[in-house]
Amino acid sequence: MKTPKRSHPAGESRSAQVYMARLRLDHARLSRVLREIEVQRTRLGTAPEPARAVLGEALDYLVEYLHGHHHPREDLLFARLVPLRADLGDELRELARDHDTGGVRARQLARALARLPASGARAADRFARGLQAYVDETRDHMRREERAIFYAGVEPWLSDDEWQELTDHALPDDPLGDATHLRSRYPHLAAALAEPVRDVSSGNRAAPDPRQPHERSLEALRDGADEMVEAYGELLHEGLDLLRANVATLWGAPSPLGAVGALPEVSRRSYQFAARCIALPSKVALECAGRMLGPFGPRHEPPAPKK
Repeated sequence: MKTPKRSHPAGESRSAQVYMARLRLDHARLSRVLREIEVQRTRLGTAPEPARAVLGEALDYLVEYLHGHHHPREDLLFARLVPLRADLGDELRELARDHDTGGVRARQLARALARLPASGARAADRFARGLQAYVDETRDHMRREERAIFYAGVEPWLSDDEWQELTDHALPDDPLGDATHLRSRYPHLAAALAEPVRDVSSGNRAAPDPRQPHERSLEALRDGADEMVEAYGELLHEGLDLLRANVATLWGAPSPLGAVGALPEVSRRSYQFAARCIALPSKVALECAGRMLGPFGPRHEPPAPKK
């Protein structure tokens, strides 16, 4: 097997860390969209119009961002790694093929939704089954991707310059990371993801949610539980990265005295990670509590225009 190209200890490339963090964040946000698709799929029979509005924007998001930007940047990484990692070659080539077939499937589903008749339980059921199959396949793809990329220690196999070049291609950013863009481009999806859909400049408001407060509160609890699982998964990934980086730093020291000199940097990174382990779950829990209590709070209507 070819010797990895690196001019730094494994795990020390800042560009690699930035690139990998970007992929993980994309996956976490994609998980939210897939979860929302499942929710709206079940509402096609009871609330077809709002469900179709959210599903239409969710599929547009998948076609435009996931298959239009996220997967192509992953393909660039796969193409660089295949000649270097014979043990991952077959898996990476299969994942790249999945990107092509997944993009075709997402566009087919978007067209099928647009053609879906307003009434017709059989057609809606057939579409819902196809939609769920796509969600299941996408989740399986993400798990295989994370196993092949996040847990295989690929960072030291590319140089800092190569990682930086890949990072430079990581544009545009995920719309889910920009609340203003999300509200503007995908207003129904933004509302479904509990984003505040309100145009401050014009004062326009989204239509009120017809569901009862306890229904919205229970959905907020479900979303919060899922987000907490994702947060701990993200922390697990970061903890593995930290462990690799700390081991590489200590192992790469030229002498025992050098290892002692590296301890402050190891401690600094460890303390930062420990603080994040406290802050991130707390932030998710507080946001979940706010969303759960929100439906029971007082309604604030805009002031009547002055005569």
